[in-house]
Amino acid sequence: MSTVITPDQQLGTPSKVVTYPAEGLKYLQLETLSGNIELIGHDENAIRVEVFASVRSLLSLFLYQEPVTEFPPDINPLVMTIVGESLKITARPNYFNPYNWVHFHRTSFRIFLPPSLHSFIKTYGGHVRLQHLSGNHKFDTWGGHLLLLHSQGNYLGKTMGGNIEVAHCQGNIELSTFGGKVTVSDNEGSIRADTKGGNVVIHNHKGKINGSTWGGNIEATNITGDLECSTSGGNVRLRHLNGNIGASTRGGNINAEVTSIHQYSWFDTSGGNIKVALPLHQGLDLEVVAGRVIHPRFQDFNGYSSRSNLRGKLNGGGPNVTIRSFGGRVTLSPYQSGSPAPAPYSYVPTDYPRHPFTEPNTPAPPSPTPSTPPPAVSNNHERTPSPFSLEGMLIAFLFCLFLGYGLSGVVYFSLEFFRSHNILSTGIFFSNIANSLGAWLALQIFIHFLDSKVHFPWAKYLTVIGLTFLFVLSFQTVIGIFYWSKIPVASWPSNVKSTTIFYLILPQIVSCAYLYYWQRTRQITRKISEQEYQLLNLEKLKTKAQLNALEARINPHFLYNSLNSIAGLVHQDPDKAEEMTIQLSKLFRSTTGRSEAYSHSIAEELEVVKSYLAIEQMRFGNRLQFKVEVQPSLLDVKIPRFLLQPLVENAIKHGISQLLDHGIIEICIERTSNHVLFTIHDNGPAFKEEVASGYGLRSIREKLQLVYGDKATLQIQNNDHKAVIISLPRDHEWTDWK
Repeated sequence: MSTVITPDQQLGTPSKVVTYPAEGLKYLQLETLSGNIELIGHDENAIRVEVFASVRSLLSLFLYQEPVTEFPPDINPLVMTIVGESLKITARPNYFNPYNWVHFHRTSFRIFLPPSLHSFIKTYGGHVRLQHLSGNHKFDTWGGHLLLLHSQGNYLGKTMGGNIEVAHCQGNIELSTFGGKVTVSDNEGSIRADTKGGNVVIHNHKGKINGSTWGGNIEATNITGDLECSTSGGNVRLRHLNGNIGASTRGGNINAEVTSIHQYSWFDTSGGNIKVALPLHQGLDLEVVAGRVIHPRFQDFNGYSSRSNLRGKLNGGGPNVTIRSFGGRVTLSPYQSGSPAPAPYSYVPTDYPRHPFTEPNTPAPPSPTPSTPPPAVSNNHERTPSPFSLEGMLIAFLFCLFLGYGLSGVVYFSLEFFRSHNILSTGIFFSNIANSLGAWLALQIFIHFLDSKVHFPWAKYLTVIGLTFLFVLSFQTVIGIFYWSKIPVASWPSNVKSTTIFYLILPQIVSCAYLYYWQRTRQITRKISEQEYQLLNLEKLKTKAQLNALEARINPHFLYNSLNSIAGLVHQDPDKAEEMTIQLSKLFRSTTGRSEAYSHSIAEELEVVKSYLAIEQMRFGNRLQFKVEVQPSLLDVKIPRFLLQPLVENAIKHGISQLLDHGIIEICIERTSNHVLFTIHDNGPAFKEEVASGYGLRSIREKLQLVYGDKATLQIQNNDHKAVIISLPRDHEWTDWK
């Protein structure tokens, strides 16, 4: 990877260029008040800083900008210093200088640096673009766009309203925007992208990805790994998914095509319709609830089916699939394996003509993917005037006019109040207070007592206007009797009658303006609360799906080992094999009959464990003895189902089976101060490394994390007293997800 910069390839000349040796430097810290930032990785052991500065003047109404080549420290200081292992760059105009009161400075940066350097960059009014980098990077902008291209490493960034684009990257990436569009294409790793209103588009991702929006649509294509997405009101369109999938919308529709499910999949909407094409040839645990459920005829289905409900195991069961539509329709169909995959998505970086990046045609380092050409950098290094909105300028002018005029009036009449010789100004001061008090009382009465009883929007405003008029008229009448009536008529202004009507209308305008603001604020607060509730519901559905997935994998694991034990006795002792088969049937009847609950008592768990040990004892004979010790007061404590059985199974498989005789398994359950302690000990050989990281213990860890979070622990004791020890909180509040 190399970068060659020649003068004839540059359409603009930097205001300043500084090169620093990268030896001994690990960090880049950059902050500019207004301007774009572009970081480009190259293979040279140097940091090349290109500065593009310009200024706008009030004399040209800020419409045109001129290039700047000097940076006076008292006007527009540019500071570049090396502190320890960091290169620090700041560009902040000095607004205490009167010159900057009528001038607006903009300083953009393009920096070529070794890819492994870490960076902390921030701009308050420009775009951020990173490409061909690795390492750790954190970046913020207060309105510009975020572009991350052809990079690896860890990235954390946010913008207050711009778009987000991520393409051809690999690593851990977390980006957020307050309203912009999110585009994620051709990436690998873990990515989280959030927007508060824009659309989310995801193409060709391998790994884990999470996308959310507060009202936009979500589109995802060609995903391999874990996908979770949510929107409050938008539609969700998913195609060619392979892995674990979760999708939710509040009111919108969901359309998904799933080629394969690894552990779980869930879809949820409040009022919309859901249409899902599933791999129905695969074993699945189905749970579908909706106003209407439409599905094809299943060849191998064991469960319950009705007009609005579908629960059971398809093809013997497997990954959990949960689909819920509160009031809508759910349509299931088989995914056609022979159907063509979506056409490859070709990512093209968006051109932002209003706020271009610094240099257009300077060649970027070659892409890590040879077949993908490096993205071109947009043109026009701030040489053209930025378009402005006449409507926005007018609104800003009116806001400043009314606020300035109103504050000036407050100051004027407040000062006049203390001048006793001006009786008219004192009276106007009291009248202003009366008008404000009348509007306030009217609003308080309406908000607390009448708002829930008045349903039409126009009626709400009429009610507030009427209440305000009554209170203001009452207060002004009192002031007129006790104050204005004592002022000689000759002291009154000649136009007092014509202005009184307009003066009485102002409180109604103030009341309506506040009512509109209060309604909008309450709507926003309600939406935020609904979003938080939705997120909690999504976490609940996700936890249920994951618990189902773990339990679905534990049961076959147990069954296979038990059947192998029976197979070993068929020829040696048929009677014992028959008895063992009956015991196994009883065991599975008791365990599968309570599949709706995710917890049961310690006593019930011990029944499962004892049944399993009795079955294994038939196969091992005198080679296996077991002992169970439990405090009676703990028998009713609830724990996750199948918590101890996999541990006992591991003890037999990797411990007792290695002994010739006198194998012992001891299960001890006791209470500590705030926890319940489970100890499973066997006298077999010490744990091997692959056993400690195997599926049995890993599934238990995952289940403990899902149910208890960080409050539960699992420890492996590999000393003279070999044991697996589980510690659970004693007073855990259980919720069984139905």
